[in-house]
Amino acid sequence: MSEHGTNETAKLYHDYKREGYDFFVGVPCSYLKPFLIELERDAGTTFIPATREDVALSIAVGAHMAGRKPVVYLQCSGLGHLVNPITSLLKPYGASIHLLISLRRQPFEHFEMYRITRDLMRLMEYDNYRIVEEAEPI
Repeated sequence: MSEHGTNETAKLYHDYKREGYDFFVGVPCSYLKPFLIELERDAGTTFIPATREDVALSIAVGAHMAGRKPVVYLQCSGLGHLVNPITSLLKPYGASIHLLISLRRQPFEHFEMYRITRDLMRLMEYDNYRIVEEAEPI
């Protein structure tokens, strides 16, 4: 797990490529827009936008089983959709899919998931993730 305090999400894409990640699927997030722009520019990389986080994770598991190295990107507000797939699919079968989680305080409906995201990941004992956190509003 690692965290970024500033919006360096465009750089993250290139970091992931250097680390061998070759399959990206997730639910678009405005905070990850620079990351997604870099992803879209790379015609040689598989990029699948999904409508829900659990769907994205399921697609990523299939890619993993086919020999790919996937990243699932999501907002913290969608993390609740991944509790069952992480605990009932990834953990029992020993699969580890990397999650890129944008931690957002705003708008207000994101705040509770912002508040509990780290604790929820610890509770699930899942450590293959990276958090990018938006700067605190001034």
